Amino acid sequence: MQDELKKMLKAKPFVPFTIVMSDGTHITVKHPENALLMKHWIYVTTDGGETAEHLYLLHVTRIQRQQKEVA
Repeated sequence: MQDELKKMLKAKPFVPFTIVMSDGTHITVKHPENALLMKHWIYVTTDGGETAEHLYLLHVTRIQRQQKEVA
């Protein structure tokens, strides 16, 4: 999971994605600077930096890419 998250955070152009946890929690990474990926954790700031989520990678069940809106 760490390798997949690393690829998504470094993607050019960056595409926002949602991390889904085993308890059903959904956390959206809107910009690569809002996330810090460590060996066993990913830290994601939310609400404009007001709060931070500390997510244990073992509990990440899937990663969902945001779909681009078609006009």
